[in-house]
Amino acid sequence: MSARSLALQQLLDFQERVPAYSVQRNFDRPGHAEVSRLSKWLRYRVISEEECVAAVLERHPLEVAEKFVQEVLWRTYWKGWLEQRPQVWTSYADSLALLRGEFDSHKGYRAAVDGCTGLSFFDDWVRELRETGYLHNHARMWFASVWIFTLQLPWQLGADLMYRHLLDGDPASNTLSWRWVGGLQTPGKIYVARPDNIEKYSDGRWRPKASELNLDPRPLPMDDVDAPAPLQSLSNEPVEAGEYVLLHDEDLSADLTPELAGTDPSFLLWDRVVGDRSDVVRNHLTNLRRDTGERTSAVSVNSAEGVFRHLERSSPKVVHMMKPHCGEVQREVLDLATKVATEGIMVVFHRRRWDEAYFPFAKAGFFPFWTAARRRLERGR
Repeated sequence: MSARSLALQQLLDFQERVPAYSVQRNFDRPGHAEVSRLSKWLRYRVISEEECVAAVLERHPLEVAEKFVQEVLWRTYWKGWLEQRPQVWTSYADSLALLRGEFDSHKGYRAAVDGCTGLSFFDDWVRELRETGYLHNHARMWFASVWIFTLQLPWQLGADLMYRHLLDGDPASNTLSWRWVGGLQTPGKIYVARPDNIEKYSDGRWRPKASELNLDPRPLPMDDVDAPAPLQSLSNEPVEAGEYVLLHDEDLSADLTPELAGTDPSFLLWDRVVGDRSDVVRNHLTNLRRDTGERTSAVSVNSAEGVFRHLERSSPKVVHMMKPHCGEVQREVLDLATKVATEGIMVVFHRRRWDEAYFPFAKAGFFPFWTAARRRLERGR
C-alpha cells in the first residue's frame, strides 16, 4: 500500500474516534491511540489539511469535531504566522549556527541530547524521540519546558534536536511552539511542566518530584519581532502542455491539487534531504518520495544542473511548483529558482487555496485566527 493510501486509511480509521478526541487527546499513553497520528503525513502534505478537515466534517458536526479541527488549524496558523514574519526563522537559524559550536562539548547539553540527565521522565522522552521519531504533543510541551527552565539550555538547541528527530518535524510548528513555551511567542506567557500534570496525563508512568523541576521560572528575555509583512501574491496560471511541475518535501501531493492540474505535465521530484535529519526521518522521506515518484512518474533531480538537463530541449522552459513554506526547503528551492533563471528557465510559484484562504488570518494570536477560520468553515470552507 502506498504512503498516501496508508494515510487516507489512517484518517478513515480515526473518524470513529473523533468524538472522544477532545476528552482523551492530552493523555500520553503507549501506542498513542487517543490522537490521530496523522502528523507524519500532514507534514509533507502526503494528505492535506483540507482533506483531513473535510473528511471529519463530512462525518461529524463542527461542534463535535472542533478540537481536532482546531489542532489541524494550529498547523496552518503557525505556517501562516511565520510566512508573514520570515525574520523569526532567520534569527533562529543564525542563533542556532552559533550555539552549536558553543555548546558542542557542554556537559549539560550532551547529557540532554543523549538522554542521560538523570531525570528519568525526560530521558525516556529523549529515547522515544530518537527511536520512534515521535512524541505526543503534551510530552513535547513538557520536554521543552524542562529543557528551557530546569536544564537551562538554549531553546534553539532543543528545538533543533526535536526538529532533527521528529517524523513530523516542521519549521513553523516546531520553532514557534518552542518560542511559545519559553514566553517569546506570547510575551510573558510561559508553559511550566508540573509534576501533577505529568503524572495525571501519563497515567502515572512518570512521577517527577517537585524538587526535580523548576516550578517558578521566568520568561525568556523578549526578542524583537517585526509586524507581519503582506503575503506575496503568487501565480494562478494553469500548467500548460509541455511544462514541468517540480514536487518537493513541502508538498508531495501537489500533483493532485487543482492549482497544478494541467495538460499532462511532466514531473520532477526534488530529491535532497535538506538539513541534518536523523536516519529515522531520512528513511521516512525516502519512502514518501518513492511513492510520489511512482504515482507521478517523476524524474528525481537534486541540483540545478539536473533541472537544466531535463528542460534543455523543452519549450516553453517553465517549471511550476508550490512555493515551500518558510524554512530550510524554501531557502534551497528559492536558490534553485535563481540558478535556473540564468539558463532561461522560468519558475512559477503557486500557493494552495487552503493557504490563500487562511494565512491572512494569522496576523496575531491563535484565537483571533480561529474565530475567523471558524466563520469560514461554517460557510463551507
